[in-house]
Amino acid sequence: MNHLIKFILPVSVLVASTACVSTKKYEEAISQRAAVERKNQNLHQELSTAMAENKSLKSQNASLQENLEAKNEKLEDLQQEDQQREEELRELQAIVSDQRDALQSLHNEVCSALKCFTPSELEIDVRDGKLYVSLSDKLLFTSGSDEVNERGEEAIEMLANVLSRSELEIMVEGHTDSIPIHTAKYEDNWDLSVHRATSVTRIFIDNGIDPKRIIPAGRGATIPIASNTRDKNLQLNRRTEIVLAPKLNKLWELAEGNDDVVSTDY
Repeated sequence: MNHLIKFILPVSVLVASTACVSTKKYEEAISQRAAVERKNQNLHQELSTAMAENKSLKSQNASLQENLEAKNEKLEDLQQEDQQREEELRELQAIVSDQRDALQSLHNEVCSALKCFTPSELEIDVRDGKLYVSLSDKLLFTSGSDEVNERGEEAIEMLANVLSRSELEIMVEGHTDSIPIHTAKYEDNWDLSVHRATSVTRIFIDNGIDPKRIIPAGRGATIPIASNTRDKNLQLNRRTEIVLAPKLNKLWELAEGNDDVVSTDY
């Protein structure tokens, strides 16, 4: 009996020891499983965040692509508009260049036609894109009169012959000195200058210039070319200027739809 007891006791101890070991491993397994599950949850959360970020990036990329396409379309429109403006500018420059050349050619013709007159009788000059033919008071009129004398009429007829071959607009400007005038016929300097411009205009029209091309204007003493302090200067200021300007109808037609400022300076 004693021997049997001795045999049983070690077996019980062994079972108890085995049970303790199994419980410890079980708890460790449970702990490892919990750790794996937590890690798995973290991975799922990271995956979900990554997928959300990826969706957001795709959305941003689509928006950027749309913006890029819109900007490309706008760039193409701007390039086409720029090309159109360049073409219009070339056309404008060509018109201005043609008018400048025509004006220079006319200048040469006028100088050749009127070469028999002295510098004290008339002067020819190009200013501000216009051709000026300045006829002195001595060449055209007697003092205080608006009746053109014979030599002055000859000069106007020669000039009319040249201008009849052009399309330039013609302004006839009468100028006086600053000494006041008042007669039964002329109220003042303005009045005299207008009458003189009209007299010259009539000679142009009688020699074939279309009345639609020509405008008479009286300037009085408002635009002197020298101070009215000496007799010589007074004589210079008493003059009739024929102002010849290019017709810029085509230029304005091209410029009508253009917001840019167009310069016609020569």
